[in-house]
Amino acid sequence: MELGHFKITGHSTKRNWAVYIFVATPKNEKELKKIYVGKVGDNREGCNPVISRVGNHFSHNAIHSQIRNSLGETENYDYDYHYCQFDKYEIEKSLWKVGREKTNELERELNRIVQKKLNKNTSELINAYGGNHISKAEKKRRSELITEQEKSMLEKLCAKAL
Repeated sequence: MELGHFKITGHSTKRNWAVYIFVATPKNEKELKKIYVGKVGDNREGCNPVISRVGNHFSHNAIHSQIRNSLGETENYDYDYHYCQFDKYEIEKSLWKVGREKTNELERELNRIVQKKLNKNTSELINAYGGNHISKAEKKRRSELITEQEKSMLEKLCAKAL
C-alpha cells in the first residue's frame, strides 16, 4: 500500500489554448530524460484544460496517451509539466479555428526551440517536429500567426523546463 499526494492549481483548470513541455525523469539515473512537446486543443474540435491533458497522457487509451505509449512503465519516471496558456478557448467555430491554428504554430515553434536548446547527453525529445514538406509560403503564413512576445514566452517556458 502507498499514500500519495499532488497539488492541482486552479490555474491549470482554465479552458485556455496552451502549449506545454512534459519532462519525464527516469528513476534510473543512467537513462535519458524524455521530453514531450504538446498542446491542448483537438485538431477537429474542442479544448480541455491542461490538467485534463496531463491525465490523458497516462490513459490506457492509446489514442490519448503519448507518454504511456513512449515510456511503457510510467511508474519508473517522475514528471514535470510546464505550460503556458495563451488565449481563452472560444466555442464559436470561426473563432475556434483561429485559436487552433495559432496554437498549432505555437506548438511547432516550441518544439523547434526545444530541439535547439536540448542537451542531447541528458535528454531526448520523443516527438521532434520536422516540418520538411511545408512550402516556404506556408511557413511564412504560419510564422505570422504568433507575435514576438509569444515567441519570447515560449523561450521562457523552454528555459524553465530544460
